[in-house]
Amino acid sequence: MKHLQMIQKFLSEKRDFNDFPEYGFPFVTISRQSGAGGHLLSYVILTEFLKHRNTPLFEGWHVFDRDLCELVARDPLLQKDMEGLMAEKSRSQFNDYIESLYSGQSEQQSLHSTTLKVVRMLALIGKVIIVGRGGSLITADLPQGVHIRLVAPEPHRIVWTMKRFKINKEEAREQVKSQDRDRKKLIKVFFNRDIDDPLLYDMVWNTAKVELDVITRATLELINKRTEPREVKPLYR
Repeated sequence: MKHLQMIQKFLSEKRDFNDFPEYGFPFVTISRQSGAGGHLLSYVILTEFLKHRNTPLFEGWHVFDRDLCELVARDPLLQKDMEGLMAEKSRSQFNDYIESLYSGQSEQQSLHSTTLKVVRMLALIGKVIIVGRGGSLITADLPQGVHIRLVAPEPHRIVWTMKRFKINKEEAREQVKSQDRDRKKLIKVFFNRDIDDPLLYDMVWNTAKVELDVITRATLELINKRTEPREVKPLYR
């Protein structure tokens, strides 16, 4: 993928992160409760973009979730923490503290720092849909971003999880609760923010009541608005 190749080249050159260019293209971040349909929405949006392939704004988009993690994992020092990153789990601060006494920096801190930089780079390139990984917070200052949060009642999310992973109700309930807890903790530990704060997002949707195609159309509309040329008003008349 072009995005990954650009980032790999930049990292291989060991250039300063602040030198990374901003291309000015829009991007989307999706935060979600477990089982609310975040990954599915990302691909519904991508499919919709393909219908507009003759429009330059919607050409060349990619979804980054697992690909992002695999990029980080190419650093052999970080490979053994891949499972934790993929699950978006936060290890106990006590374990990280003990580990940092011996290494100077915990592996999770190093992993998070690298992941943060990669997410930021993806957003600066633009034309990406970033699922999870604190995307809305890492890129909050970039004006071209569209930040989405998906929620749904727990029973709805449990049923969805049962169908997706082909597991029983109790297993699905535990998975939903565990993932929600881990994601909430991750955002609290690293950003000191509440993942459920609606002010972190442009749009918060209840996927039990709103279809994904409606959310997709609203996302496209907001992307168009964010990229419209803005009228420069004179200071004096």
